[in-house]
Amino acid sequence: MVGEGGKSNGSEAHIPLPDPYGEGFEYSEDPIENTRIQWKTLENRRIRVGRIARYPILMVWRTLSGFALATFAFVSVIHSPIIESANGYIFILIPFILVAASPTVIAGESAWRAMQARISLREQGGVRVGKKHILRAQPGMDRIMESLSDQRRNNAVLVLLSASTVTLLLLASAVDSNSLAWNLALLVAMTLGIAQSFHGIFSYGFIRQLGDPFSSIAFHAPTHHPTQLASVLGDLLVAHLDPDLFLEWEAWQKQFRKALIPGHITKQALERLLYILHLHMEEELSTDMAHQELKSFISEDRFQALLLDEEARFNWRTIQRLIAHSRGWQPEAFLLLDRLQNDLLAGTPSMLGAEWRMDVALAGKCYEGSGNLFIVLNNQTFESRHVRVEVLTPNGEPETRDHRFELTACPPPQQSVQLSHITEEDALDWMPRYLERGVVLWIGVAWPRSFRGAADVQVILRDDDGIVLESQVIRTMIHRAAGSQVKQRIRTLDAARVHGELPLPKLVF
Repeated sequence: MVGEGGKSNGSEAHIPLPDPYGEGFEYSEDPIENTRIQWKTLENRRIRVGRIARYPILMVWRTLSGFALATFAFVSVIHSPIIESANGYIFILIPFILVAASPTVIAGESAWRAMQARISLREQGGVRVGKKHILRAQPGMDRIMESLSDQRRNNAVLVLLSASTVTLLLLASAVDSNSLAWNLALLVAMTLGIAQSFHGIFSYGFIRQLGDPFSSIAFHAPTHHPTQLASVLGDLLVAHLDPDLFLEWEAWQKQFRKALIPGHITKQALERLLYILHLHMEEELSTDMAHQELKSFISEDRFQALLLDEEARFNWRTIQRLIAHSRGWQPEAFLLLDRLQNDLLAGTPSMLGAEWRMDVALAGKCYEGSGNLFIVLNNQTFESRHVRVEVLTPNGEPETRDHRFELTACPPPQQSVQLSHITEEDALDWMPRYLERGVVLWIGVAWPRSFRGAADVQVILRDDDGIVLESQVIRTMIHRAAGSQVKQRIRTLDAARVHGELPLPKLVF
């Protein structure tokens, strides 16, 4: 009602207008805030629906749903129509197909749109105020976007096959039984149903990647990495982070530096943190022992926020997940760490008595004609020295490679050490020291397409005068196909993800 003078009647209740953006998309004048709200909504939906799609029973049903439809059509051909009316097909078959397809379709579309919103948010400087990043131009983003597109294509094929099969079954119910059109519709439905099952088997790995809190890490491949690693665990972890996660890791490292007890070197402390979490994950250190070691260089008042915050992007478990993720990609690098640790614990002559320590690791099988060669060098004398490392790859590309550098002195312990000790220097003190003062090389080796079979790689350590100080030969088998490597890596990366979602340890301060 409108009163005198054209004024509205105050007795009437104000009726709010409906939100034109829908629930979760509150209106804001700030375009960056609108993008942030949209990204959060899509990201929450991606994780929630993606985890539903990962339920084992739904994954099995998605794979077998096509076979079930094919069996249904086959039984109808052999005997008689199981369902006489079209209403029966609509109310029985369609819900089962929706259960099989809808979670993966919704999660895949949400992942694609959330990534687009995240890229836009980075470009506008809406993640870290005032800092803009062009994610699209970063190395590896093209692979991530293509992988997300593959997910959408897989979902589109699934929907097409399912819809076509159900449509043909509906058509069969609308024509006379035993007619040519009836038989043809059921036969084609059988074929499409079997094709849908095979498609479900081949795209099984994509489903397992849905709902990941780290949305892009599973799609990222470490194609760009430094040849010389400043720190093994730290640089390996960074090399396997996708571009967006790398920016978040840099922000976390700033918090880590503030949390250090004064007097500790940041690089050594970070390497020690990662190594302690790695040993805890491998159950070589108990939770209490790991906690005591970490408290020796992380201030107690910042420990909780740095490693035990459930809502934080990086905490005790998620950092362990990143370490396990790196190990899934480069197990040979972790083999070198294990050997160094064993030498320290056992006090072997190569550790205590030699002037040089050189260790080499290469996969026993190099798939698709390429592999990753890791070399660790340590100068165990009392003064710095210049050395040259020569890598020979007969029949490979390139055949020779030279690296020259100065090795800092790193005298070994006088005797074997314990893994963890309260008062004396232990392996947790010596490992970061050896890795920081030594040189770690990460070199890609490859062979031409025509080469298959056994291949040798020789690593020679020389001094400034060209005198050979040490030489090692390592053998590998060259395979042209990927073989089981991809499946094994997917299983390893999935196990790393499961570990990262475990509850945080309960610590007593």
